[in-house]
Amino acid sequence: MEDNDRILTPRNRVFEQKLAFGKNNPNRMSTTSTSVYRITKMDQVEDILNCGYVRPKEGTNKVGHKNEIFWTRGGENLFYYNGGVILEAPSSKVKDNQVGAIPFDDLIGIWIFDINQNRYINNIDYFRDLYNQNNNYKEHKTR
Repeated sequence: MEDNDRILTPRNRVFEQKLAFGKNNPNRMSTTSTSVYRITKMDQVEDILNCGYVRPKEGTNKVGHKNEIFWTRGGENLFYYNGGVILEAPSSKVKDNQVGAIPFDDLIGIWIFDINQNRYINNIDYFRDLYNQNNNYKEHKTR
C-alpha cells in the first residue's frame, strides 16, 4: 500500500465504551463526550510528525484489519490509565466509517503519562512545534 493510500483511503472506526474500566484508578485520565480517543505508541506520533496525518500502519494490524484507524468516543465510561500515548480529536472531526486519514491539525491532544507528576499531560503544543520546525526545515531545504 502506498503512503498516499494510507492518507486518502483509510476508514476511521469509532466505538463506544460500555464498561468504565479504570474508573477507580487514581492515575486515570478522564475523557469527554465531545472527543474521540486513540491509544497508540510513540512510533505513530513519529509518523504523524513525518506525514502530517493520523493514518493506519502499513499492512494488517494485530486483529487482521487493514487500512483502518480505531477510535473510541469519550465520556463517563472511558478512562485511560496504562501509560500509553493517547491521541484526542474532536468528535465533530472524526465520524464512524469516515474515509481519509485525520490531519494533525485536527488533533487537540497527544496525552503522555508523566511518571514524575503521576498523571497524563497534554503535549500537543510541544508536538505542533516539532512538526512546524520539521516542515519549515523541509521547505527551506527544497528551495
